[in-house]
Amino acid sequence: MKKIFCFGIIGLFMSIGAFAQAQTLTWTAGGVGGGWYAIAGGISNIVNEKSGGITIKVIPGGGTVNPRLVDKGDCELGWGLPFLNVAAWNGEDPYDKKHSNLRAIAGGMSLNFFHFYVAADSPIKTMDEVFKQKKALRIAISPTGTSDEWVFRKVLAHYKVDYKDLESAGFKFFRGSYAEQASQFKDRNVDSVFTFLALPGAAITEASIGRSLRLIEFSPEVLKSLLQYGIESGKIPAGTYPKAANADQNVTTAIAGSVILVNKGVSDDVAYRMAKVIHENLDQFRKIHGSLAPYQLKDAVTGLGLIPLHPGAEKYYKEKGVLK
Repeated sequence: MKKIFCFGIIGLFMSIGAFAQAQTLTWTAGGVGGGWYAIAGGISNIVNEKSGGITIKVIPGGGTVNPRLVDKGDCELGWGLPFLNVAAWNGEDPYDKKHSNLRAIAGGMSLNFFHFYVAADSPIKTMDEVFKQKKALRIAISPTGTSDEWVFRKVLAHYKVDYKDLESAGFKFFRGSYAEQASQFKDRNVDSVFTFLALPGAAITEASIGRSLRLIEFSPEVLKSLLQYGIESGKIPAGTYPKAANADQNVTTAIAGSVILVNKGVSDDVAYRMAKVIHENLDQFRKIHGSLAPYQLKDAVTGLGLIPLHPGAEKYYKEKGVLK
């Protein structure tokens, strides 16, 4: 009888331990049809399968809104961008308070590239023609509250114009998801698109199949003005979009890496297991999206944009020798 009782107690404690380790998390990613949404889904599949109890549900989000949702605790996880992480941590534009509840699981992931493209038969060849000379276009952009739109406004600020100025000059703006932007371009309802995606952007590939497009370079002056926000310059390599009219050319643009943000209230155990599962399955991880191919364990502690590592993730990186 005593043995049965003891086994019962042991079983009870094992059940309690398993229950304590199980947790469902919500990850606010990016727009449907974008790299962030797809990559978050792929990482979630790995975690769901191999973490021993962590379940992640992915929902659409955006670079600007994600830090707010994670800081508030409405979502436990979210994608972040270094330049917006700095703004969120310091309580600067576009945030009205310091987001001190933010922590990071890993950074240095999946470089995102700003894409500004027009129809291949458009006479537009430069960004200056559009915003400096105000050659009116119908432009598809992401909704307010996304990192894409925030950077778009910074580009306009460089040219000393805003939406009202451009609308007075005949510009029209369509705001929608990445998939909607591609659809509007293919259906010839817009002339150009300004968007922010990891390479290759599925929505841009889709748009280029339905209608020939040309990628427009960011000028050195625009890139210099964006650098003050921590936005770096880079190149979309030739061949990324085989159907583009300038597919054989490298295209200079603005870039930023991705950070997995987490609310500081998430347990050390869960944060540790997430970091461990991701980095002990890197072969599977890198196959999720082409932008993850170059990622290494050492990259995890880089490009966080002032956000501290979660203690659980930090413990894992110290064990692996990435941190001292």
